[in-house]
Amino acid sequence: MTPADLDAIRSRIQRASAAVRDASGCGYQTSYWAEKTDFMTNFKAVGVKAPEQLEDEFLNLFVWTWSLKDYLKSCFLAKGLQAKAVEEEANRCQALTFVADIANRAKHGDLRESRLGEFAELVDVGLNATQECIERITFAGPDVTLQIKDPQMVSIHATVATRSGGRHDALVVLNEAMECWETKVLTQIGA
Repeated sequence: MTPADLDAIRSRIQRASAAVRDASGCGYQTSYWAEKTDFMTNFKAVGVKAPEQLEDEFLNLFVWTWSLKDYLKSCFLAKGLQAKAVEEEANRCQALTFVADIANRAKHGDLRESRLGEFAELVDVGLNATQECIERITFAGPDVTLQIKDPQMVSIHATVATRSGGRHDALVVLNEAMECWETKVLTQIGA
C-alpha cells in the first residue's frame, strides 16, 4: 500500500461525496395510478437526477467510505502497526458501524450480522423541490412535467434508519464516519 493508493481512495470518496450533494441530472420519468382515479399519471422531472440514481450514488459512497478500512489496515501493517487497531476504532465510532451495516448490505444483499446490532439501512432517499426551484409545471392529460430551473436549490434527503428506531441524516453519518477515519486512524499513520 503506497501513499498514492491511499490518496486515490480518499479522492474517490470525495468525488462520491460531491455526487450525492448534486441534484442536477438529465431527468427521469415514472408512471403511477393516481389515487381514486382510473387512469395512469405519467410524471416527468427535467433537470434533476432520478431518485434511483441518487440512491445508487449514496450506496456507492457508503461502500467506499467503509472500504477505506481495508486500505488503512494495509497501511498500518506497512508501518509495523497492528491492523486490529483499525477495527477497534471502527467499532468505537457509531457512524462507522452504521456505514459498515449499509455498505455490507449493499455488497451482499443481506445483513446477518451488525457491528452494533442496529442493522442500519439507507431509507427515504430523494429530492425535494420547493416552488423557488421550479421553472414550470405542465399538465397534458395524464402527463405532468416538472421543469427544474435551478437544481442547486433542490434539497437532497437520505436517512439512516436503525433497528432501535433511530433516524439519522445520511450525510451527517457519512461526515462523522470520515471524521473518525481522519482524526482517529489516519493521524496514527501520519496521512
